[in-house]
Amino acid sequence: MKKVFLILSLSLLSILGTKAQEHKASAYPTEKTWLITTKPQTLFLGFNLGAEYVISPKLSWHSELTSHLHTFDYRSTALKTSLKWHFLGHFGKSLYLEPKLVAGFFHDYTPIDDKPYYAGIGLGLGAMHSISKNKRWFLFYEAGVKTCEPFGYRKDSSPDNDLGIIDYLFISPSSLYDLAIGISYRL
Repeated sequence: MKKVFLILSLSLLSILGTKAQEHKASAYPTEKTWLITTKPQTLFLGFNLGAEYVISPKLSWHSELTSHLHTFDYRSTALKTSLKWHFLGHFGKSLYLEPKLVAGFFHDYTPIDDKPYYAGIGLGLGAMHSISKNKRWFLFYEAGVKTCEPFGYRKDSSPDNDLGIIDYLFISPSSLYDLAIGISYRL
């Protein structure tokens, strides 16, 4: 666990150190801008921390680390990356389409057939807008679906309860539905 927090800290420091140019505080970011993101609803189950890089007014790349540490028996961690195409509007005030890749693992117990790892793809639709006058804080909403395939093997890793499939399909980062409200801060 200490390694995960160390990696997150180093990642955040490297993102802050790579800020190449200042943007006007009154303008929406147009290109080559970093944002730090989080999804507050995940704080009930663990944590979520992400970074987004604005490539152009119509395209951005987003990656996030999500860990559900406070679920029933199935604690899990996942890394998700996506490319956001802002097809209606521009970055900062838009609707976007988001193809995504996700990969993760279950820490102690696995919910399906002793398979501790999962990977998959998904598609989402989202919207974002500024919530501050200086256009540094943004709110985003996402809805999507994804499919994740479990793999690997860990002997005798499933506890005896019926919550495994529910956790895998609806609660964990591998869930079928990907609904979120998030907050972004432009560096």
